[in-house]
Amino acid sequence: MTSRCPWAEKSPQLLIYHDLEWGVPVHDERQLFENLSLEIFQAGLTWQLILKYRQALKHAFWDFNPEQIAELPPSKLQELYHDDRIIRNHQKIDAVVENARVLTSLHELGWRLSETVWQHVNGVQLDHHLQANEQLAFEWFVADLSQTLRHLGFKRIGQKTCYSMLQASGMVNDHLLTCYRHDEISDSES
Repeated sequence: MTSRCPWAEKSPQLLIYHDLEWGVPVHDERQLFENLSLEIFQAGLTWQLILKYRQALKHAFWDFNPEQIAELPPSKLQELYHDDRIIRNHQKIDAVVENARVLTSLHELGWRLSETVWQHVNGVQLDHHLQANEQLAFEWFVADLSQTLRHLGFKRIGQKTCYSMLQASGMVNDHLLTCYRHDEISDSES
């Protein structure tokens, strides 16, 4: 039997996400923006719920294309507020739209989200070598990144959201040492 992080065993959707995506290094701007946006939607909710709504969110937000989202007309924003296929939290929707506008403006200046977040780990995946039931204090690790992104204009970028995006995007390998994905992902970065 293959050993996995225990949270992945809770549902087929979590299992697939864990086995194929979580912790895999991401450098693509659009994918990083999607990961950040999904983490914003996840705040206060379960990841299982986010996976349930993920395809509808991708459809509603043009596959999380920041350039398209940045051009969102007010009428479309109102439609999103009332679209029962997605998470309709106005503050989270507004944050994704505003973050797309910020990111698009920064792209015009040559700034890249991928460079900023990967620089935060010196361009190399950080591995915490987690054991079962070990709690990690992540605040120290993301405080400056979270502050930098907020200073640039990003919304709803707390430390937990930031750290979750780093985990999801493979800047941090927080698969348990006993999980088969830990070594696979570590080996892929070698």
